[in-house]
Amino acid sequence: MPTFDISNLLLDLDAEGAKGVRTFDPRLDGMPEPRSALRKRELQPIKKRVADFEKRYQEYQSSLKSISDDTFHPLRINEFDLFAAALLDAPDGHAISTFSKFNAKKPPSHARILDSVLDSNGIPHTVRNNTSDTIAYMLFRHRLLCRSQSTGFNDEGLFSAALSRCASFAEVDRLVTRITRTSEGCQILSRLSDELYTSLTIVPDAEPIQLLSLLNNLLLNFDRWGLHMSTELYELGIWTSLQRQAIIAAQQYLERRLELGHLDDKFIESLLENLLRNSISSTPFTSHEFQSNVPARLGTVFSLLTGYEPGKDQPTASLRSLVDRERSTAFNLYIGCLARLGAFRTIWHEWHTMDSGSQGLNIDRWQDSAFTGNSSLVTAILIALAENPSVKDLARSPAFAVATGKFQEDCQLDMITISQSAKILALPEKRLINFGFTPTHARQREQLYEIFKKKNIQEALPALQAFLNQTSSFS
Repeated sequence: MPTFDISNLLLDLDAEGAKGVRTFDPRLDGMPEPRSALRKRELQPIKKRVADFEKRYQEYQSSLKSISDDTFHPLRINEFDLFAAALLDAPDGHAISTFSKFNAKKPPSHARILDSVLDSNGIPHTVRNNTSDTIAYMLFRHRLLCRSQSTGFNDEGLFSAALSRCASFAEVDRLVTRITRTSEGCQILSRLSDELYTSLTIVPDAEPIQLLSLLNNLLLNFDRWGLHMSTELYELGIWTSLQRQAIIAAQQYLERRLELGHLDDKFIESLLENLLRNSISSTPFTSHEFQSNVPARLGTVFSLLTGYEPGKDQPTASLRSLVDRERSTAFNLYIGCLARLGAFRTIWHEWHTMDSGSQGLNIDRWQDSAFTGNSSLVTAILIALAENPSVKDLARSPAFAVATGKFQEDCQLDMITISQSAKILALPEKRLINFGFTPTHARQREQLYEIFKKKNIQEALPALQAFLNQTSSFS
C-alpha cells in the first residue's frame, strides 16, 4: 500500500500570516457565543407573547376609548347585551368563545351582534371561554361607560350624525332602542322622524319582521309621551305590515296615518296591488300563525278593504274610503280584490254607488261614466275569476243569492262566505298570459254588465249565480 505524507493532512491553526492562509474575518468565521445567548433564545417566545398581549391590550383600549368618546355609538354595551350573553348558557345556546368559528355556518344574528359588541368594547377573547367571566367583564365595561357618559346624550345634532353613520339595521335598532329610554330621547327621535325613515329605507339588511317590531315599539314609546310620528314612518308601518301579512297592524297604522291627511294615490294603488297579489292566495311562506290561519287572514283583508268589522256599528279605516272611483287603476284593483274574495254583494253595492254618483251628470257624461267605470269593473271581475276559477264554485251554495240590499248587512254576509270558503278563495292564483278580449270574453262582459246593472240585488244575485254555474271557463 502507498504511504501517506502526513504533513498534507494537518491544518496548522497557528498559520495566520503564512503564505496562502486567509486572514481571520469574524463576519465569515463567526464569534463564540456569549454565555447569555442561550437565555436570550429561551426568552424570545415569551417576549413575543408579551408584545402580542400589549398590542391586543392597546387595541382593546383604543376600541373602548372610541366607544367612550362617542355618546351615540350603537355598539355600546347595554342591558340587552348582558341578557343575551346570559342566555348563551342555556342548553341550546352557543358558547361565546365559539362565535368566530361560525363564519361558514352563519351564526344567529344576535350572536354576530354580540360578538361585535364584545370586540368594540374591548372584552378580551381570553375571558370569553367562560360566560360568567364574560358577563363580569361586560358589567365592568358598562359601569365604566356610564361614568364617562357625556352630557351630549340629549344633543340632537350628535344623534343625527350617529344615525347617518349607521350601516346596518342592527345599528339603527340599537341606537333607537337606547335613545327611547328617556322622554328627552323620544322627543329628539320624534323631531328626527324623517331622518329615521331615511336611515331605515337605505340600510340593506332590514327584515320586515324586525322593522315592524322596531316601528311598533317606537309608536308605543311616542304614545307614552304624547309625541307624533312622521307620515313616512306610518306609511312604512302600513307597507311592512302587509309584507308580513299582519293585516290588523296595517289597518291600525292606516287609521293613525289618516289622522294626518290623505294618502298619495300611487301609494294607495301599491297597497291594493300588494293585497291582490300577496295577501289573498296562500303561499309556502307561513312562518307565523296569523299567516297560516286562512279564514282569519282573508277576513282581515276584507275588513281592510271595506271597513266592515264584525260587531262594530261604525266602519273602521279602510281602503274603500280612499279609492277614487275616477282613477280606474285603484278602483279596478279594489274590485279585483273583492272579486278574488268572492264578495259579490259588496261589488254590487260599489257598482250602484258609482251609478248613483253619476245621476247628476247630463246624459252623455253619465253614459260615458257608466261605460268607463262599470265596464272596467266587469273586466276586473273576469280577470279575478280567470286567476282563480274555483271562485265560481261559491255559486253552488243556496246561500249565494241571499242579500238584504243594505251595505253593512251584505258585508256581513260576504264575511260569512269568506270564512266558510277561505280555502277555495286562497288557492294559488293562475298566472294569465295574454288575457285578451276574445269573443267569449266580450260575451261574458256583456252578461256581467247586464247582471250587475240590475237595480234590485235580490234579482242580480240569482242571475249571477246562474251565470257562474253555467260558465265552464273564464280563461
